[in-house]
Amino acid sequence: MRKITFLYLVAFSINSFASDNIDCHSTDPELGDSAQWASKAIDLFAKNKHEQSIKTVDACFKLFSPAAVVMQKDLNAKKMKAPPVGKVNFKEKKKIDANWAVNDVSVALWAKARSHEKMGDIDLAAITYSQCIFLSHGRAWDPKGWFWSAASDCIRRGRNLFK
Repeated sequence: MRKITFLYLVAFSINSFASDNIDCHSTDPELGDSAQWASKAIDLFAKNKHEQSIKTVDACFKLFSPAAVVMQKDLNAKKMKAPPVGKVNFKEKKKIDANWAVNDVSVALWAKARSHEKMGDIDLAAITYSQCIFLSHGRAWDPKGWFWSAASDCIRRGRNLFK
């Protein structure tokens, strides 16, 4: 019971600021709701719209994080090896894509943590990096044709905050 409580505390420990301006549902039939949400957060971060990126993550976090926590917990319980990074074959890509919630929430948290860091909110960045680290099986697709690990980058960046 303690493990389940801990996992839900991790999932819901980020403040959620619902906004009428942020829609958590995809309008793209080829892109799921959580994928569009995570993509929007990354896109806003890349455009240096850090406050908007954070608000986007917060607006939909409670909608997608429970599935990510349950999925990560299940992967941990089964002692599943984390997926590879880099280029993968079609079969491995399908396995990675099956972890949709862990993938999308981990990369959204990455965008939020990076945004906090860029804005100088080091304490909030550290908290968000630690939440991202929990989703160790999450993988993000780079349009250049390979996967990367948001959790691994969150570990590195989180450590660098305190050097």
